[in-house]
Amino acid sequence: MTQQRRRPRAIAIARADESRSQGELIAFAATLALFAIAASAIFSSL
Repeated sequence: MTQQRRRPRAIAIARADESRSQGELIAFAATLALFAIAASAIFSSL
C-alpha cells in the first residue's frame, strides 16, 4: 500500500520539475526576444 501511494507523488514531483524547466526556457526565450526587439528598434532609429 505504501509503495502505491509513493509512486504518484514521485511522478507529480517529476512533472513539477519538467514544468519549472519549461517555464525557465520560456522566460529565457521571452527575454531574448525582448532584447532582439529593443536592439532592432535602436538600430532602426539611428
